[in-house]
Amino acid sequence: PMRLQRIAGAMSWRYAIGEVLLIVVGVSIALAASSWYEDRKERAAERAMLQQIRQTLEIDLAEFERNQRAHLEQESAIIRLIEHMEGEAAYEPALSANFNALRRWRQTKSNRAAFEALRSRGFRLVQDDELRSMIIEYYDDLAPGPTNAALNDRAFVTSRLTPYMDRHVVFKDSRTLIPIDYEALRRDAYFRNLCMTKLRRLQSFTLPNYQQTNKMIRELIAAIDTALDS
Repeated sequence: PMRLQRIAGAMSWRYAIGEVLLIVVGVSIALAASSWYEDRKERAAERAMLQQIRQTLEIDLAEFERNQRAHLEQESAIIRLIEHMEGEAAYEPALSANFNALRRWRQTKSNRAAFEALRSRGFRLVQDDELRSMIIEYYDDLAPGPTNAALNDRAFVTSRLTPYMDRHVVFKDSRTLIPIDYEALRRDAYFRNLCMTKLRRLQSFTLPNYQQTNKMIRELIAAIDTALDS
């Protein structure tokens, strides 16, 4: 009887240990499965977020490139006006477009909806450290550049150019500006200073902002494409 009791006790302990091991293995499998499922959900969420950011970057790039071309045309028009006035040539009706270029400014703003959604979700959703840093750098550091340039340009136009031109130019319509006295305007050092200031602002601030921002957008789109393909 004692021997049977010892055998039964040993079997009970083995059974109990086996039960514990089964429970541990089962829990481990369940945790691993849960972790795998959560990781899949996170990666799916990351992919969807990157696709949304890419779409908004395409919108930004299209608008910024369009504005950059417009500012390059504006730069050329102002240079032609300055050269015409310095050459002491007579007024030509075609100069109306050049005068109009002085008072133009273009409002612009990046689409931040997807980025703000990522910020709300947590930047760590983007696994790749370099890609995450590029996204933050673009939206926080570079994207505001063209917007700030436009706001500064608007302030210059409304505070200095428009008041001056209201006194010296006749507006036939929104696109046709005719100087009241072109010869007096051509000799006016203050007006020449306004023209040169507008030109320098374009060349030193506005256009470099667009060039740098557009370059960054293309690099960021390429990096997102690489992440989505991996």
